Amino acid sequence: MAQNAYQYTSTAEALPLSQPKTRIKYKAARWTRKERMMVAFVSAVVMVLMVGVVFSSMQANAARTTTQTMQSKIDDTKQANDALRTDIQNKTSKKNLDEVAKKYDMSLSDSNVRNVNQ
Repeated sequence: MAQNAYQYTSTAEALPLSQPKTRIKYKAARWTRKERMMVAFVSAVVMVLMVGVVFSSMQANAARTTTQTMQSKIDDTKQANDALRTDIQNKTSKKNLDEVAKKYDMSLSDSNVRNVNQ
């Protein structure tokens, strides 16, 4: 065993020292016209897509705002209609008609009233 270790060390020492490797600097490859055109085209497509996303976002926001405005107008109109219906029901009620008749000294004669449903 000791002999084997001795042989390994002697062969390892026997190897000649290798030369230090030098780094080779490469020049950057020049872009061809086709590569430049492709990069310009891809850049233009990306820019159009970014502008499109912002534009569609703004349009969606404007549509949402318009929808909310219209919904509030619809709600106001429904409330006004409900108030008018209530007012009509109050004014056409039997009690109100009797009060108006009393105010103008009118009387209701049952002999002159005819029921339409019968």
